[in-house]
Amino acid sequence: MILLLAFAASAAERFRAEPLPFTTPRAPSADLAAVAVDTLRTLDASTVSAGLPAAHTGPTAVADTLRFIARIAAEDAATGADRLADPAFLGACFDTLRWVPDVERPGEAIRLTRYLVYAVEGRAAPDVTHDHALWALPDDEASLTSEEAEARRATLLRYRYTRQDVSAGVYAAGGAAAGRAAPLVWLTHTNHEEALLQGTIAVTVPGEAAPRLYNVHRNNGVAYDRTLTDTRLQRRYWYFRARDAVRGWGPEPVPGPALRPHVAVAGDLDALGFGRLLALRSADGLRLVVLADTGGAFAGNLHQLDLYTGIHPSRAAFDAATAKVGETAAAWVLTARTGAPGCR
Repeated sequence: MILLLAFAASAAERFRAEPLPFTTPRAPSADLAAVAVDTLRTLDASTVSAGLPAAHTGPTAVADTLRFIARIAAEDAATGADRLADPAFLGACFDTLRWVPDVERPGEAIRLTRYLVYAVEGRAAPDVTHDHALWALPDDEASLTSEEAEARRATLLRYRYTRQDVSAGVYAAGGAAAGRAAPLVWLTHTNHEEALLQGTIAVTVPGEAAPRLYNVHRNNGVAYDRTLTDTRLQRRYWYFRARDAVRGWGPEPVPGPALRPHVAVAGDLDALGFGRLLALRSADGLRLVVLADTGGAFAGNLHQLDLYTGIHPSRAAFDAATAKVGETAAAWVLTARTGAPGCR
């Protein structure tokens, strides 16, 4: 209880009532609505943190706001309007809380990083250059829920091996756990590193018509070390699974929301609340985004969000497509005024 109260007090200090000068958001309203609808599906099917103290936004504010976005988008699709792109409507129908980061930056701006899914070429079997596998969960927990696996962590292979152990071939022929985990696809060393860093990767295999999508599934229980700049030194390791879309966070077995570029972000779910609607004003304008994803780097992190920017074939293509996105952003939490005039 002491820890919870201390956290609530800390979080409360990071948000204050402050109006947002709305402008037309950069990303299409249809994309925002699609992410909101699918995030609401994930939220409704699970029990997750509401984030901010209830005194700030109310215990159902996240779900109510997502439902409001979904309703407005559906009504506008029938009439041809686009109220979610109208600054006057946004100003009238959303309460705003300014997010003050827990790290000092000019203008009280948060750090805004960008993440992507790389489109790479892979192999169904290893060759000279494609010699790093994405591994499925070991066979000793293939039928276990995440809760069941956690309860048995002392005996499971996943918790036994570090990233370095897996890279050294623990599941390969001759390894200590040879044959106990299945390779999903084979990548070059560089693309394998990117898959672990980004969490999702699109892989084209010669002879196959459509790319394969893979997303992180469960990790080995080792905490992410933010002091390490060389990602190869991280001891945390992620196992992967095939997916039908680029998806954000979801509590197993509930699939996370399907993401769309520039309207979904990753961040600290405990502090902000899964599904929270946020407004980000950065160098290239205003974005409305849904907090639909997370990662190890966001634990206890109230100064950063990671903007999902889509599938890109290379770092150069990614940099060119996102060059105008600022490295910082002024951030607000938005809560729908569902009963206000003109907003019902």
